Amino acid sequence: MTVRAFARAAGLDIPDRCMGPHALAEYMARNPAHLTPMIQDKGLPRGVLWKAAAIMQYLATSRTGKILPEAPAKRAMVDSAMST
Repeated sequence: MTVRAFARAAGLDIPDRCMGPHALAEYMARNPAHLTPMIQDKGLPRGVLWKAAAIMQYLATSRTGKILPEAPAKRAMVDSAMST
């Protein structure tokens, strides 16, 4: 849910797909940690990334520059929100 809210707030057009029980084997093969959420992106070393905080940080740095301020105090506030 946090990744969905982050993507909407950042104005990112991220495809959202829920994988039901019928796709469990496919999901487990792509995500060795078996954790949700997970995103797929060609720019990632294994093509997938999991854990909400890691996904939000990746999207913030790879898709938009306006989310992450340069000022340390302001950046800390954004980092805090993404790590909860």
